[in-house]
Amino acid sequence: MIKPPTPKRAALFLFHWLAGGFFLGTLTLMGPVRWATGYARAAGWSEGSEKLTVFALIGALAAVSLLLAALLTRKTESAAGPAGRWGLPAASLALFLAALALWLNPKLINGAAAPGPAESFSWSEFVFGPYPEEERLKALKAEGYTAVISLLSPAVLPFEPLLLAREREEAKEAGLELIHIPMLPWVSANDHVTPALKELAKRGPGKYYVHCYLGKDRVNVFKRLLAAASGGAVKELDASSARTLKGIKSFERGEIKELERDVYLTPYPTDEEFFGYILNGTVGTLVSLLDPANPENLPWIKKEAAIAGKYGLKLASYPWLALDKAGKQAAVREIRAAQKPAVIHAFLSKATECEEFAAYYAAAKAK
Repeated sequence: MIKPPTPKRAALFLFHWLAGGFFLGTLTLMGPVRWATGYARAAGWSEGSEKLTVFALIGALAAVSLLLAALLTRKTESAAGPAGRWGLPAASLALFLAALALWLNPKLINGAAAPGPAESFSWSEFVFGPYPEEERLKALKAEGYTAVISLLSPAVLPFEPLLLAREREEAKEAGLELIHIPMLPWVSANDHVTPALKELAKRGPGKYYVHCYLGKDRVNVFKRLLAAASGGAVKELDASSARTLKGIKSFERGEIKELERDVYLTPYPTDEEFFGYILNGTVGTLVSLLDPANPENLPWIKKEAAIAGKYGLKLASYPWLALDKAGKQAAVREIRAAQKPAVIHAFLSKATECEEFAAYYAAAKAK
């Protein structure tokens, strides 16, 4: 017979679910999710396929954690004596704390990840890397760094707020200024970064260590914003820390074609694809084939223009269907001469613009 829910039983179930779920989630992220995404990127899966795989794993995790929480709740309620009733909650708490301890030790997550080379952007020098431990902060102070710029976000619970608090204390002890510019891995969530960089520029020359947790996606997008704010370009990109389109077979809205070395014909990127592949410093020129005369295209054109302007990405527009034959041939010549890597897109990869553009591009290559 199923017992009716009570506040006590609901609280016990929620405790087991959150504590056990966090532990299982950590194992899932460190194991199956990491293996699956690594395989997906090596095999050239689309962002959509990769996301679907991750969501499937998360769904399985949610189901298993719910079933486990229900089982532990029943076992806890039916246990005899204080030791039995408190033993299972204590075990769940211990697993939660073990997982939290892992996340609070970035060395174990990052392994031997090292910071990249120093890069100059207009007014200052920047070094990018993973979360710095206490000894690294002391070394930065000894090496004459002006400050550390932390991109950790309080919204990444539960460990980034704790890491940020620890970093504040350790930076203070090391005598090193900590500048907090939180970033999230979404193109629409970082409007505050450019004003913060402009304020930083007013301070004059300096040397800064910039980090997120792993020293990958967020720092690469920060570079793009930094280059835009300083009027420079992204330099010395560490290819091992950024995703590129090389070998990627499709985006969510359709397939990707490599027309020639470092020239890709794609569908319109999703926000996640913009952040992961376009704005991370690996794309030199972005080309839109959308026609602004089509009202359905206008929101997408305006959105892309805003993103390119914000992140300092070179954007060219060729309203393909409105061009005559000579105009299309001229457009292809200009695009072939543009800064590489170049990404050209319509909305869907099966759109007429993409199919025609691929044919014109092939004809230009054959000459």
